[in-house]
Amino acid sequence: MSKQKARQGIIDKVLLPNTTWVLLLLIPITFFGFYPSYYSTFKAPFIIHIHGALMVLWLATAIIQPWLIKANKIEWHKRIGRFSYALVPAILLVGYFVLRHGYMRVLGGNVVAPAEYYPEGADAMTKAADFVVIGSVYFIWLLVYYVLGIVFRKKTYAHAIFMLAAALTILGPAGDRLIGHICDALGWKFNAVAENFTYGFVFLMFSALLIFHHTRKLPLWPTITVLAVHLAGVTLYYTLPFHPVWDRLTALLFSST
Repeated sequence: MSKQKARQGIIDKVLLPNTTWVLLLLIPITFFGFYPSYYSTFKAPFIIHIHGALMVLWLATAIIQPWLIKANKIEWHKRIGRFSYALVPAILLVGYFVLRHGYMRVLGGNVVAPAEYYPEGADAMTKAADFVVIGSVYFIWLLVYYVLGIVFRKKTYAHAIFMLAAALTILGPAGDRLIGHICDALGWKFNAVAENFTYGFVFLMFSALLIFHHTRKLPLWPTITVLAVHLAGVTLYYTLPFHPVWDRLTALLFSST
């Protein structure tokens, strides 16, 4: 096999078949997920516009990178990878201010959930802390997966797995919203199954990858690491809300008072 064909086959060897095509679905999922709240009006605070622009760049990067490998455009793959050294820190920095904006909005009395959702006696700080839980989990996931992808950039099998996990952090915020819109349109209640669909999908995908790597006799530790980090994040999602330690931590991180 030629060196060029070997490079082209790296993606299909490490990732599940047709993963590069499946990643294209992130485009309509993101657009329709955010259409009612953002794309239909483009009315939002300036920080949200910046966040949206950066996430569009990240989405484009996440989709095009595996295609560049398949096309044997290795130098372009490396160039875009170096561009992400500035892009992802910018996303995380702006992401912090987006979280802070949401926290302060709820702290100021903005209603984002029905009263029966909260435990009896929940104050504004507790409600604001609960509001930023899911965003904080995805913030941590992106940070951890991306850093691991960069640290292991010279180990192709690990780099590809960690960057796929980083790319799929887009799926959560967009996919959850899209599922919510579908439930609303059909008159269904946004139940526990809908709430956990994205979590479950990502877990099943990387579980399938673990089996795939086992059959290909590839190292299993990158996929196991992703599954462990993923489950840790889901655990945080369910344990942080209404916890006094989380209330105090978010007040320290996001409150201007």
